[in-house]
This record gives sequence, C-alpha cells and structure tokens, in this order.
Amino acid sequence: LNGVFYTANNIAYGALTALITKNGNERVQMGSLRFIFAYATSLVIQAITVNAVDALGGGAVGWKWIAVIYALAGLAINTFSVFSVKELPESELEDKKETEAPSEKIGYVETAKLLLSNKYFILVCGIYLMSHISNAFVGIGIYFMTYVMGDANLLGTFASFTNIPMIIGLLVAPSVIQKMNGMYKVNLVGYGFATFCRIMVIVGGFLGNVPMMLIFTALCNIGMSPMQGDLNALIAACSEYTYLTKGKRVDGSMFSATSLGVKLGGGLGTALTGILLDASGYVNAAAVQSASALNMLNFMYLWVPMILSLAITLLLSQMDVEKKNQALMANRI
Repeated sequence: LNGVFYTANNIAYGALTALITKNGNERVQMGSLRFIFAYATSLVIQAITVNAVDALGGGAVGWKWIAVIYALAGLAINTFSVFSVKELPESELEDKKETEAPSEKIGYVETAKLLLSNKYFILVCGIYLMSHISNAFVGIGIYFMTYVMGDANLLGTFASFTNIPMIIGLLVAPSVIQKMNGMYKVNLVGYGFATFCRIMVIVGGFLGNVPMMLIFTALCNIGMSPMQGDLNALIAACSEYTYLTKGKRVDGSMFSATSLGVKLGGGLGTALTGILLDASGYVNAAAVQSASALNMLNFMYLWVPMILSLAITLLLSQMDVEKKNQALMANRI
C-alpha cells in the first residue's frame, strides 16, 4: 500500500505544485496550506482516535472500524482533489521559444541522468533524507519521556508544542518569503535558528527543565516551518533549473525526491533507533533502564535531531537555485 499506491499518489500530488501555477509565491502558499492541514489533521487524529476506537467497540474491532473510516475519508478527499484541480497547458508551462516544439518523451535512463546531473535535486534528496531520519529519532519521545523525564504524559504536551507552532509558522511563511524576495534566506536563517533552539533543548534536557525544553521546542518548529511550507516550491524551482539548463521537463520525477526521502529516511531512521536501543541494553517494558540505555535515549532524542538540523542548515546554504534560475532566464531573453 505504501510502496505502490501512496508513492504514485504522493509524487503526482507533489508535482501539481509545479504544474498548476508558475507563480513562485502561489507555490509557497500551496505548500504551506498543504502542511497546515497535515499538522492540524495530525493533532485531531491524536486527540480523537483512542476515544473513537473505544466508541466503536474497542480492541481489534474498534481499530478496524476507525481504519475504515479514515480510509474512506482519505479516498473522498483525494478524489475531490483529482477532479477539481487542473494543470496548466504545456504552452503556458514552457518557455515561449519552445512552445512550437513537439513534446518529447524521456526514457527512464535519460530521466535518471537529468536528475543526477542537477545538484539541487541531490541537495533536496539529502534534506528530505535527514529530515525524516530526524523525525524517526524524535519519534522515540515516548521512551525518553517515560524513562528520562519520568512522565509518559509529557509526550502529548511536547506534541502540542511541536505541531501548533509549526502551523503558526506555516501560516506566516508565505508572506515572509514574499517580503524577503525568495526562499533562500528565509530557509537558511530559519533552520539556523532552529539548530540554535535544538541546542537549547539539549541544555534544558540535561537541566531537567521541562518549560525550557517546551519553549525552545516550539521556537525550533517555528524556525523549521518556512522550509516545510516551501519545500514543494523549492523542488519546482529545481525542476525549472533542469528545464532551463537541459531544455527538458521531468517535473514528476523531480518530485520523487519527496517519496525517496520519506521512505528511505523513515526506514533508515526507524532501523537505526531500534539498533541503537538494542546496543544500549534497553529492556522493553522494564520499570527502570540501565545508565547506558538512559544515555542512549538522551543522545537519540536530544543530540541526533540537533546534529541533523545543523547538517540540513549546511545543505540549505548551497540551495541558491532561485538565483541561478533568474540568471539563466535573464540570459535567455
């Protein structure tokens, strides 16, 4: 289901950002709206699912029916999107100088060469990969809250201080990016700020200061929100770079970076968390964990996301694709 149907849906859905408008600010707005609803839905799901399962009979029966309900809702929403969104005609998407040339079909091998020759595509893949590995490590929060912080209920509080600030940041990101005349500075400064906040979360963690951790967790997600909102627009700009340099469009394949990052990053992150927990001597469901397991939980939940945030910041410092596209378009006039 995930490897075939979700992949097909998600790549096509992501590519629509580049195919229904050429306006960069509109692309950022669409990306922001997409993730505003994603994070808001996540909050709703977390809030209602357990009670809904109980109301539907509890146990396996309750989980089965909630899965059916969520699946039907997803089917309805995706079907609405399919029949209501229209792509721009090729004559509008392409350069006026190229409109009379017939559309050229590109094979898999050539598509792969075009993607790998675009350094910005490689950078986006790296950003996605590290982002989803980081998400997997943050996902061990239940273990960190239970054994390090001593209160499993803190997980819900930290989830709120993650999702709500992200939604707020996504709401304001398009206007900030428009005022700054592009995504580059906003993404770089935002992630640099997020890295600093991650450091402060580490400090708060070692001090056992929960309010400090919550405040800097919230600020961190505000800092990360612009890139989360404009990532589709960034990929569209990468695709435009391939067109301007090679004269060929590979929009759908370019958006495979998102699917690659989700699956490879999520898979690697999940595998690494399990391997590291095992290596630390973690004992499942134990009342108390060993010192080595607690040290590993601190490293995984506090240090790894900060290190990956720093790495993403360094990659973003090289993502000057907007500037390159503007120069290329100026040379074509």
